[in-house]
Amino acid sequence: MNPHRILLIDINRVALDTSADMLEYPLGLLYVATSLRQAFGPRIDVRILSYHDRPNHWRRIEEALETFRPQILGLRALTMGRAAMHKIATLAQERFDIPIVIAGGPHATHCPEDVVANPAFACAVLGEGERTAVDLVSCVLAGKPIDAVPGIAVRSPEGVRLTPPRPVIEDLDSLPIPEYDLVDFTETYRGYVDFSFRQGLPHANLFTSRGCPYHCIYCHKVFGKTFRAHSPERTLTEMRILYEKHGIRSFQILDDIFNIDRRRAMRFFELLIASGMDVVLSFPNGLRGDRIDAEMIDAMWDAGVRYIAYAIESGAPRIQKLIQKNLDLDRITEAITLSNAKGILTRGFFMLGFPTETEDEVRMTVEFAKSSDLAMAMFFTVVYFPGTPLYRLAQEMCNLSDYDLALEDDYVHTRDGPYAFSRATLERIKLDALREFCFSPKRLRLFFERTPNFYNQRDIDASILANIISAQMDEEDVPRSPYARVLHRHFLVAKRFSERSGFFV
Repeated sequence: MNPHRILLIDINRVALDTSADMLEYPLGLLYVATSLRQAFGPRIDVRILSYHDRPNHWRRIEEALETFRPQILGLRALTMGRAAMHKIATLAQERFDIPIVIAGGPHATHCPEDVVANPAFACAVLGEGERTAVDLVSCVLAGKPIDAVPGIAVRSPEGVRLTPPRPVIEDLDSLPIPEYDLVDFTETYRGYVDFSFRQGLPHANLFTSRGCPYHCIYCHKVFGKTFRAHSPERTLTEMRILYEKHGIRSFQILDDIFNIDRRRAMRFFELLIASGMDVVLSFPNGLRGDRIDAEMIDAMWDAGVRYIAYAIESGAPRIQKLIQKNLDLDRITEAITLSNAKGILTRGFFMLGFPTETEDEVRMTVEFAKSSDLAMAMFFTVVYFPGTPLYRLAQEMCNLSDYDLALEDDYVHTRDGPYAFSRATLERIKLDALREFCFSPKRLRLFFERTPNFYNQRDIDASILANIISAQMDEEDVPRSPYARVLHRHFLVAKRFSERSGFFV
């Protein structure tokens, strides 16, 4: 008997014109596919594919659907990838007659009505997908209807019907370790940057925990609000497999909030140090900065941590309360200082344009970044994702009926919104923030002192190029410093790139 063919596609919707695109292998789908393999063995043939918004990738999707002819197609997407998700689903049903098409991921979880409105979809999976996927495939293999499986959304005469909710997976160690033969590390990293902004570097990603007890209003809640974690021993076992079998030396930890359980975090670092594995760790997200102290920084450094991205969002106390992040700004300032003093490269993430935010409050965020010891920073435009409390708050203040989440209106470009100043003002503040932060003598010193601890020269050059082009900076405007002369060749290269319309790095 031939195995049942299952294709899982991760949609990376990227439309910006960039010097180096970001693409990672889909760790969430890897967990799902491994769970299916464990449950059904040779009865299924499951494969994983990443879709990138480029013409050659669309051809790959068509070829995969035509040659593999999956009997079940699963599509995972963020809300910004919804257009591509619908396009692939419709193609699969109308041209290739694929009987079961399922959506999962953040968009399906928070906007199931958008998914099931498309008749190409059989259902939307809500939240964690491993056990729901096993139940769905069980029904398909047994010839049973899927519309009673817990944790999904299906069509109904009223539009959408939610089946009984599925409890979260409390014991994460009960999940099988991902089977990494399902993805191609070489394909994933070649020609792309990772979440830590390194280009072409072999690496692996880790989920050591799920869920976050905080209630930030801009956040999707795919993993729920209950913190659950793999044991440090289980995580070290996975790392050892990647280290010895696949030759991986660089790891990114992608948790929602890795350090909420301090004892567990410190135990992980202790075990990693004792393991003898010579690795580099980075945290491109997922650390709560105001829960870090000197002892933890020391342990992180000894374990191989060389990069931390601190998600600060706002330097205005009122906005911290409004978005319910409630970050202790004094404590995260101290964490940044400790990280920098140890030698860890730090980057700050900031969001500008929250509902009711004033011009003074936006400038407080910029001043926070400038006064910190961050070596790098990114200033994003707030995006109001449907299904989040932030979207509902914005909806109360302005008309969002024409709010389109195409990437042309994304984190990078400004947009009109329910903030207390004009879009032109936001544009000007963002530009000034990049110029004043990235090119001050203090920042250039921190940048050139810390980046070699984590980045190679190509990545350092790319970062400088990105700052010059994004800030629309002229060489003569750079304040005098011992490092200003080093930038000359970067300005020559930037001039060529900046002539490309809409270019962003």
